[in-house]
Amino acid sequence: MRKKNFCLAVLSASAILALGASFSSFAAWKSVNSEWVYTDNNGNNVTSAWRSDNGESYYLGEDGYMIRNTLLEDNGNYYYLRNGGQMLKNGWRFLENPSWQGDDKVGDASWYYFDNNGRALRTTGDSVKIADIGGKKYAFDMYGRMLTGWITAAGENISDDSDWATATYYGDAEGDGSLVTNAWVYISVKDDDNEDDNEPTYHFYFASNGKKTVSTEKTIGNVKYTFDDRGVAQDSWVHNSDKGTWKYYGDEEEPKLHTGWFQAVPSKELNSNDHENGTTHWYYANSKGEITIPTADGEVGVAKTIDGKSYLFNEDGEMLTGLRILTYDGSKITKISSEVDSIDTIKNMDSDTKKLLYLSDSGAAKTGTTTISLDGSTYTFSFKSNGSPRGVGETGISDGYIYMNGLRLTADEDTKYQAVTYKDQEYLINENGTIQKNKKNIKDADDYYYCTDSKGVLRHERSTEKCTIKH
Repeated sequence: MRKKNFCLAVLSASAILALGASFSSFAAWKSVNSEWVYTDNNGNNVTSAWRSDNGESYYLGEDGYMIRNTLLEDNGNYYYLRNGGQMLKNGWRFLENPSWQGDDKVGDASWYYFDNNGRALRTTGDSVKIADIGGKKYAFDMYGRMLTGWITAAGENISDDSDWATATYYGDAEGDGSLVTNAWVYISVKDDDNEDDNEPTYHFYFASNGKKTVSTEKTIGNVKYTFDDRGVAQDSWVHNSDKGTWKYYGDEEEPKLHTGWFQAVPSKELNSNDHENGTTHWYYANSKGEITIPTADGEVGVAKTIDGKSYLFNEDGEMLTGLRILTYDGSKITKISSEVDSIDTIKNMDSDTKKLLYLSDSGAAKTGTTTISLDGSTYTFSFKSNGSPRGVGETGISDGYIYMNGLRLTADEDTKYQAVTYKDQEYLINENGTIQKNKKNIKDADDYYYCTDSKGVLRHERSTEKCTIKH
C-alpha cells in the first residue's frame, strides 16, 4: 500500500477496516483484528506511545492498538484522536467530558480547542487560559473545556447564582461561547443585598481583554459610567462621602452619568419625603457629574451662573423657583425662605443681611423691571442684571423711582402723594412711585402741601399751609 493510500484510509473507520493491510511507508504498521498496531524492530507492539506517519501523529494505547475517536490525556496534556486516529490540530471539537475529569461536568459535552501541536488549550496555573481564536477570545478550564457564563480569574465557572460578583469574565453561552469584549452585558442576577429586587437586571461592561470593569469611572462612547466593586454599572444616585459630592446615573435601563441639566427623583438621603412621593426636581451637574450643592460649613444654598443666567440651588441640590429671600453671612447663604407670598415680608427685610431673588418657572433669576402679584395686589420690582448673584432685588434710585430690596416704593392708594425715607432723606413720590422733583405746593388727598428740590427731596415737612418761602 502506498503512503497516500493510507492518508485516504484514515479518513474513515470503515475504510481502515475494509483495507485490512499495513502502512507501506512504515513496515512496522500492521493491521491486526481490523485495528492498527505498530511493531518495533524486535517485532513487539509499541504501547502507550506516539508514532507518526506522513506528518500525522497517532497514539498506541496500553494494548498496542491505535486509539481513535478519543480525548486522550498524556503527560499532563490533552489531545483528540480523530476517527482515523490522527491527532487533531488547529481545530474545535464538541466532546463528551470523560469520567477521568472527575467533576460535575462529567457526562456533559463541552467544546475543546486543539492548537498546532494538537494540545488542548487549558488553564495550567493560577490564571485562566485566554486564547485568541479567529479574532475572538475564549476561556478554557484546567481540562481544556471552553468556559461560558460567569468565569473566575482562576478559570472556573461560577456555579452558585449568588457568586457572580466574584467573576472576572463572561462567556457568551447563547452565541459562540467567546468572551464578551468591548461590550455591555445586561443580565439578571441573584442579589440578596438589593432591597427592592432580589433578582435584578444589571449592566456590566467588559474591556478589550475580556475583564469585567470594576471599581472605577469609565468613559465609553463619550459617556461616563461608574462601576462598583462587583462590576455593576451604577444607576440612580451615588454619594462620595469623602468629597461630599453627589452624582446621578439615571435609571437601570440607561445607567449613565448625567451632566448639565437633568430632572430626577431625589435619593432618600437627599430628600426622603420627595423620594417616597416620587416628586422630581431639576438639578445641574458640572462636567464631572457633581450636582450643585453647598460646600462650606453653615451654607444652605448656592447661587450659580449658568449660560449667563443666575440660578439658586438648595442644600439638596434642587433648583428653586419663585420669590425667595436669601439670608447671608458674608458671602455664604445661610437661609433660604419658602416662596414669599406677602408684601409685608419684603417691606420688613433687613437689607444688610438679606437679598431678594425672583426665580422664574425655568429657575433663571429675572432681571430688570417686572410686576408680581402679592396679597391680591400687583407690585413693581426691579432686579439687577449684574452683581453676585445676578438678579438680586435693587436698592436705590433708578429711572426716577426708589427701590428697596427690589420693591418700587409707591404712595398708598388714594393718597396721591406720600413722603418716604431713603438714606436718611425724605422723598416725595406719587401712587405710581415716581419721584416728585422741583414741586411747589402740590397737595395730597388730605390737603397737605409739599415742596421738593431738584432731586425730589422734601424742603420741609408737609403742611396745611402753602409754602411761601422762596427756595
